[in-house]
This record gives sequence, structure tokens and C-alpha cells, in this order.
Amino acid sequence: MRLPVLMLVAGVLPLAACASPPKTSSAPPATLDPAPVVAEGAGNCNPDKLTGLTGQVATEALVKKAVADSGAKHARVVKPGMAVTMDFREDRLTINVDAQNKIERIGCN
Repeated sequence: MRLPVLMLVAGVLPLAACASPPKTSSAPPATLDPAPVVAEGAGNCNPDKLTGLTGQVATEALVKKAVADSGAKHARVVKPGMAVTMDFREDRLTINVDAQNKIERIGCN
């Protein structure tokens, strides 16, 4: 007699654990503010002004100057073997360096 009861309990308990709790809040869902409007060309990266940086050491000062010269808002320095996201951002400067921190490639993305 105990075995069927135990099997029933063993089958019902996992199902009960998967049930979602009832919602207790009656507040309306929050609304998101619209995305900020950016003026045409503002924050867009322009790699044309970055010629001649290949081969130089990527110091903090050089990276800041490259960001300012390109018009980008952000920069990332990518070292060999480093994992990076593949998303495209028109306001980001990507600087690829070698093991000695020398710039191999620089571009906007």
C-alpha cells in the first residue's frame, strides 16, 4: 500500500515545483522611455582620421587621442586571444594590438 502512495507523491511533487506563483501586484507594467535622439553624425566613428597609428604602442594617451580624433564615444583595445562581442556599434573604436601592445589594426565597429 505504501509503494503506490510513494510513487504518486514522487510524481506529483516535481510538477508542483514547476508551477509559477500567482501574481500579487496589480500595478500596471512600467513603460520604457524612448531611445535618446542623437544628432546626425554625432558620436559616429570616422576611421579616416586614424591613419598612421598602426605600429605604435597603444598607450592610454594614444587611445584617448584616437577616440577624440575619430569622433567615437567609446574604445576597446583587443589583445590576442581576447574574446569580444561581434555587435556593431557605430560609436565605438576598436583597436587590435599584438602581444607587445603595438597596434595591428584600428577601425570603427
